[in-house]
Amino acid sequence: MKTRLFLLLLLSIIAFFDVSAQKSNKKIKITGRVTDLYSSPVSGALIMIDGNTTGVKTNYKGNYKIKVHLSAKEIGVFTTVTGVKEEPIDGRTVVDFNLDKIITVVQDAGTGDVSEDVVNAGYGTARKGDLSKPVTKSDVSGKEYSSFSSIYDVLRTVPDVMVSGTNVTIRGVGTTGSRDPLFVVNGVTVRSISTINPSTVKSIEVLKGSAASVYGLQGANGVILIQLK
Repeated sequence: MKTRLFLLLLLSIIAFFDVSAQKSNKKIKITGRVTDLYSSPVSGALIMIDGNTTGVKTNYKGNYKIKVHLSAKEIGVFTTVTGVKEEPIDGRTVVDFNLDKIITVVQDAGTGDVSEDVVNAGYGTARKGDLSKPVTKSDVSGKEYSSFSSIYDVLRTVPDVMVSGTNVTIRGVGTTGSRDPLFVVNGVTVRSISTINPSTVKSIEVLKGSAASVYGLQGANGVILIQLK
């Protein structure tokens, strides 16, 4: 009798853990849309679950879909401009994200690949052929640039940029008062670029006129965007 009760108890425990395991392995599908400050779709944004990256990205319409375990607590979206923004799942199957910056990463509608001819246009990127703005982009990732002693030596090689010591100005930009351009490194505005190692720089872009207008008064003297490796 005791043996029978023990076996029944053991089977009940096994069945309980089996049901629990099946429940934890069950997945639900979550869909949503990621948009920027002006409700434009954000493509190429990375979807994260409970702080872990996944292989899922938003398509050119800003839409995504992903299957997650029932035990998942949070879903997030990551871009290099805004970082991570997370929302609790709480049983929801539709989770939309609205980011607080302008981000337009251009991808091919057929393949989903990011265009190679993409430039940074303020708080995001846009296809260079679609811009009627003065934009200069220089690839400075080659080994020859690592031999420069300072970031200012690298800037001397960039068209439209004039350098005198540590003073930098953009050709064709004239305002009263200071003529210093705005420096943005990896999407973040910085006061000084003196500590940047030339070997860590991937590309440098120069915005002026209407191209720099998205930065408001800060971009009145032009904007120099530095992307690090």
